[in-house]
Amino acid sequence: MEGAAPALMILAAMILAAGAARYSQSRREVPPEMAMVVEPASEEDVHEPEVEWEEPAEEDAEVSPAEVRIEVNIPATEMTLLEGETELFRRRVAIGSGVYPTPPLTSFISRIEWNPWWYPPPYSDWAKDDKPTPPGPGNPLGLVKIPLSGDILFHGTNKEWTVGRPASHGCMRMKNSEVTALAWYLQSNFSDHSDPELRDKYKRNRGTTYVVRLNTRIPVRLVYRPVVARNGFLVFYPDHYNRMWGRKKAGVLGALLNHGVDISVIDDAKIESIAKSWPSRGTKIFVRDIILDSSPASLLDAPVCE
Repeated sequence: MEGAAPALMILAAMILAAGAARYSQSRREVPPEMAMVVEPASEEDVHEPEVEWEEPAEEDAEVSPAEVRIEVNIPATEMTLLEGETELFRRRVAIGSGVYPTPPLTSFISRIEWNPWWYPPPYSDWAKDDKPTPPGPGNPLGLVKIPLSGDILFHGTNKEWTVGRPASHGCMRMKNSEVTALAWYLQSNFSDHSDPELRDKYKRNRGTTYVVRLNTRIPVRLVYRPVVARNGFLVFYPDHYNRMWGRKKAGVLGALLNHGVDISVIDDAKIESIAKSWPSRGTKIFVRDIILDSSPASLLDAPVCE
């Protein structure tokens, strides 16, 4: 029996090694997008997160047709879901504060996370003393997060009063009811998981994170436009990040050009006045009111020949 002990120890070591190899292999098979969701926090008071991963039918998502896309105008604190040129809906978002501005970018959406965990960004001073937060009322991501490329997200919030303001650390907060509506629209139209009962499942299991991959990449553009031309009006928004300093007149003229207006007929003095005063949020100025009067002279006003 004494000679059997070393053999048993060798056999145990082989079993442990095989188990470690299988564990390592299974870890490598985890999609890289899941890294922030699957990895448990190191803090003793945080439990291992529960995650369900729902794969699309195709391994690689296709790029969305151009007719379905999302645009965010950062100064307007608005996101718009479009199909072609038709607005399906427009909702307010919180944008980054002046210290942590939301950047203009072109990106896409390829997955949705219901009941997400929040992990402090390891490189951010503002979160260095924070701990991971499980799904629930205290989670700063609310009920769902919709990641873009990099670190920018659409997500819910436990501070809905900040929506519509420059208040975040760069991401776009939305009211929970509105971001879940957006998430479900994308999931039900662009994934294999469109059964309405899934929404009830997500609600019943608030402690479990559900990750859904889309079959289609939804294009997203974040732009910085403090003035836009829409439906025959110029519409103004705050220059939150002071990026229009010395360029406000150019911004107004650019909005008119994008709207198809011939700026050669624009009253330059009125444009100068508008750029100098910069109207408050939501102010609308009728484009026709800043066009030069080009009506022909009346024959009755012609000089009389003697």
